[in-house]
Amino acid sequence: MTADERLPRRVGIVGLGLMGASLARGVKSLDPGVHVAAAEARAEVRERAVADGVVDAVHEAPGPWLSDRELVVLCTPVAAIEELVGPVSRAMPSGAVLTDVGGAKERVVEVARQDGDPRVPFVGAHPMFGGRGGYEGARADRWKGGTVAVCTDGAPSAAVTRVSALHEALGARVAPCTAAEHDAAVALVSHLPYLVASALSLAARESGPLARALAGPGMNDMTRLAGFAFDIQGEVARRNAHVPEAARLLERHLSRILAAISDSPGAAREALEEARAAREALF
Repeated sequence: MTADERLPRRVGIVGLGLMGASLARGVKSLDPGVHVAAAEARAEVRERAVADGVVDAVHEAPGPWLSDRELVVLCTPVAAIEELVGPVSRAMPSGAVLTDVGGAKERVVEVARQDGDPRVPFVGAHPMFGGRGGYEGARADRWKGGTVAVCTDGAPSAAVTRVSALHEALGARVAPCTAAEHDAAVALVSHLPYLVASALSLAARESGPLARALAGPGMNDMTRLAGFAFDIQGEVARRNAHVPEAARLLERHLSRILAAISDSPGAAREALEEARAAREALF
């Protein structure tokens, strides 16, 4: 199967921020013959997207233009995704597939089950390579080498295959999972790190002028995630019911490490070398 055969011929994208514009650029880079239409509320971004050749057509909001789309991707903040699933699916043709890029899956899959048009299956998906930058930061190669979680529950296998094929064509590895499995995993590797970075930023602010003056690259790295806007990351973490369990696991390991460094040099070395090895195994 060649790359162009894995792509739908008529793609819809709702939201031309970092992920939506990167998706549009990636599709067009792979196969300029694919017709890409989008919805974007910001007039200046609509103008730029057309001028840049990122899309073939652009609209202010979802509407009748969705009636000929084979696949539509919701690339808005997660709260908007939940609001859009119903009306967007009802504007799409029977047999088309609706998907998203949101960071929490259980709730949106349930919203799709309750409010989505049954003619249009919804497949939850989550590219694990977002970031900040908006339209200006969009790149055609953003998918290459990345991993995309694709939810296997709530939709027919043929729809899951179509969504998986899109992400694979763009260069990503697909990780199939249920919505619950996804949320449990990202609670630990994405949402909890955001909350920890936020708490660490607040603690540093209260630590006094010397600590703030001495904060260097390590602190910058550790608190980077706190820079995300609430609508992008906070709303996602708020929706993940698995975060408290992930926090308890972190607390257990932090308590064990603190006990080790108080116990003896040998215990401290053993605990922290184990942690270093665990980190190297992750990346």
